Amino acid sequence: MEKIQQNSEIQNLMKFLDKSVTNYHAVQEVCTQLDEQGFVQLSEKELWRLEEGGAYYVTRNDSSVMAFRVPDCTVEEIKGFHIYAAHSDSPAFKVKEHPEMEKEGCYVSINTEKYGGMILNTWLDRPLTIAGRVCAEEDGEIITYPVKLKDNACMIPNLAIHMNREMNNGVALNPQVDMLPLITMTEEGQEKFSLNKALAEALSRQNGVTYKAEDILSGDLYVVNCEKAVLAGAEDEFLMTGRYDDLGCVYGGLQALLQTKPGNYIDILAVFDNEEVGSLTRQGADSTFLPDTLHNISDGLKVSNAVMRTWIADSFLLSADNAHACHPNQSGKADPTNRPYLNHGIVLKFHGSQKYSTDAYSAAFVKKLCKECEVPVQTYANRSDIAGGSTLGNLAMAQVSMPAADIGLPQLAMHSAYETAGAKDIVYLITLTNKFFE
Repeated sequence: MEKIQQNSEIQNLMKFLDKSVTNYHAVQEVCTQLDEQGFVQLSEKELWRLEEGGAYYVTRNDSSVMAFRVPDCTVEEIKGFHIYAAHSDSPAFKVKEHPEMEKEGCYVSINTEKYGGMILNTWLDRPLTIAGRVCAEEDGEIITYPVKLKDNACMIPNLAIHMNREMNNGVALNPQVDMLPLITMTEEGQEKFSLNKALAEALSRQNGVTYKAEDILSGDLYVVNCEKAVLAGAEDEFLMTGRYDDLGCVYGGLQALLQTKPGNYIDILAVFDNEEVGSLTRQGADSTFLPDTLHNISDGLKVSNAVMRTWIADSFLLSADNAHACHPNQSGKADPTNRPYLNHGIVLKFHGSQKYSTDAYSAAFVKKLCKECEVPVQTYANRSDIAGGSTLGNLAMAQVSMPAADIGLPQLAMHSAYETAGAKDIVYLITLTNKFFE
């Protein structure tokens, strides 16, 4: 196999993953790349005036973004929307209010709770940091900023095997006891550690403006893995990284939108937040963000509701969220006949109870696209005796109904603090999405 490291797409993906330590940083990085390519930022608080051939984006809550290209043709020639959806969030530890916890007169830990379905033991004994967004008051206005402490700011130490000889027989980890990150030590007479002060100092370095702890009014903060993405394996055929679910799919959709020009469909990249906790927020897939954006687009192009309904009827959604690859040590957990593998192409996902949106028509649509652009396609289904997960496709389609298919990148150790994927598959995803957008 040719060395995968020579592939610039993989290197760019790894840089994107390293920068996107939280959902807020991921959306910031998406917007930065959109700005560099001349996309115009819009606001939901203003009326939109769109032009043929224009490229635009809008954000909601700093953690979701809709980016789109209008075809360079008359409005009468537009047929509908081609929508690619993914999500910006990943499992992590959410920092609680008043988080500082002094222990034993010398340790300072951070009070946290679980966000999403985490594999807890993968977070032990790793270099971690705290990142997210903070709200600060400036000239009487509330301004939000993404923020991140230095790498390796905290860790969650394991218990020595000498103190639990049964550890290798399985340990039930208590999030309130076993999983609290250690951030510093304190001594008598020393100023008490303040997370807000640490955040204010980080924000001052980031923005070049002096902030004090009292300037930080609130925040959405997470304890996250700060280890960098790396290539692994004898031939660099594997990618190891945090947050590959679902930032790999976010990156693939973004690159396709940047690289292509639409034909007769309005191409949309929809990056939602909070998929890992049910998508029920105003920035989630089960919110009005997608229908609001579609209606704002039609209004901005001066299209009637009647025409808008015909557009939606002729539209299609690709819901991109990663899929479980067949595990080398636990192959019995995979379905007997639907067994995706790393580096073998994108995955088309099916579920008998429609937790995935794929049906016969949408599957045929995706397979046809894959055939035309020579992208290998695999299929995934749960074992019939194992309950699987769900994703954002059906939730988005409950808001705006159109044919949809669930696809994803194959990966191992989904929801681990550090996941494993195939280094070749991202190129397959970008190639497929290019074809979809063109």
